[in-house]
Amino acid sequence: MIRINLLPLSDRKKTRSFKLPSFSGGTKVIWVIGAVVLYFGMLVAMSTLQARKVNDLTQKVAEAKKESTRLMPQLERIRKLTSEREEVNKRLGVIASLDKDRYFRVQLLNDISVKMPSNCWLTSVKEESASSVSIEGVTFSNYIIADLMNNLQKSDRFDQVTLIVAQEGKILDHNVIEFTLRSRVRSR
Repeated sequence: MIRINLLPLSDRKKTRSFKLPSFSGGTKVIWVIGAVVLYFGMLVAMSTLQARKVNDLTQKVAEAKKESTRLMPQLERIRKLTSEREEVNKRLGVIASLDKDRYFRVQLLNDISVKMPSNCWLTSVKEESASSVSIEGVTFSNYIIADLMNNLQKSDRFDQVTLIVAQEGKILDHNVIEFTLRSRVRSR
């Protein structure tokens, strides 16, 4: 929207006007010289402040280098102790892993002997891998083999007990069944 003031000039609101001082010939030179002196004064002050800051920073760097050289033997000792600690921790880890499975095989054979039904005899127990064992034995009946498999399956240590071989054999004048079982084993 455009506004047009139709009032006569005498009735209109008066606006203030601001006039800058005028420079005459002599005062212009003084103002210019004052500005130049002020400019160079500011330059000198800034360069002095910057030089002072540079000197302070140079002094701090020198002090830091001096402290670094003073602390160098202690830092080297800390690095040496850290590497020794890592070596000790590695050795303790090996000892802990050996100690963890220290009684595993003894407990495994104990579990087999506890779960063994009567009239069943083992001929060999072989560790095929870290998590698998093969059990060979002799008995008089397939039912006894099934009982052994069920007993082992119920144990905490044996998992996936499978019958690999069950065949007839003869020991002295007795008919027997020779069997082979394979099972995964779990360490507790």
